Amino acid sequence: MLETLLSVIPIFGLVMTGFVAKRLLPSNDLWKGIEALVYYLFFPILLILEVSKANFSEPGLWGGLMAAFIATIIIAIALFPMKRIFNIENTLFTSIFQGSVRYNSYVFLALSQSLFGSSGIVIAGVFMAYMIIVINILSISVLNVYGSNQSGKKSFGGIIIALFKNPLIVGVLIGIAANLLNISISGPFKQWMLYLGNTATPLSLMSVGAGLILVMDRKKTSGVCLALILKLLVTPLLTISLLSLFNITGLPAAIALLFGTMPSAGNAYILSRQMGGDSDAMASMITWSTLLSIITIPIIMGGFGFS
Repeated sequence: MLETLLSVIPIFGLVMTGFVAKRLLPSNDLWKGIEALVYYLFFPILLILEVSKANFSEPGLWGGLMAAFIATIIIAIALFPMKRIFNIENTLFTSIFQGSVRYNSYVFLALSQSLFGSSGIVIAGVFMAYMIIVINILSISVLNVYGSNQSGKKSFGGIIIALFKNPLIVGVLIGIAANLLNISISGPFKQWMLYLGNTATPLSLMSVGAGLILVMDRKKTSGVCLALILKLLVTPLLTISLLSLFNITGLPAAIALLFGTMPSAGNAYILSRQMGGDSDAMASMITWSTLLSIITIPIIMGGFGFS
């Protein structure tokens, strides 16, 4: 547990650095530019570099991915009877749904690298390639049905096209293609990619911190708390149960559990605003899940021996 805590502290130190830096340098254009560079250039380059040399025969890789997938689907399905039982208003439900199933890919990649090195980031990249698609389809579908912004609704075809334009998915797919074609990245070109890829982690985490909004909507505290419990406690426990059921151990199991412990994604706030969700409640879920995960990640990862 101590080893995990020592790995988590610098990661969240960067998040808080971004939070403070945003207050000292409040220019929205500056932070939007940094996030765009991370999203469209630095992280895709890092993923191409690592996935291109990956060993996809890692025992348990697909079982670990299946555990993460099933845990997410169980949470997603369970939310619908909860909506009826607790009489949750539609727009708040969309935010609870996103807050419960979406994950912060920046923190996921950073911790995968910090805790497990290059091998960790490769498996994390494979997880992301699949789970970005699944979670976005689920979230956008729920917002299409329950969101209040009719003009923001998206067709299923539009959802799929948008997903395959996602730079992180594109990076993983290019890396897989290079891997299968046995294309080796070397020399000055590799060094150039390393310089760009190494920039991804610190800037992405500072962007996470810059996007935090320290608010708690008291009228919606119960909804926010429900999402936090499902995201930070129930999902990892479900994942552990499924890993045990499938007899998955080692690095794939560790990455699957790490995926389950992740806080909610910052882009859920943007999607909530675009498609008529409850963006105030969404901001609360993102902020408090990020801050609380500083405590829950070391306890869960260390407590189950994945440190």
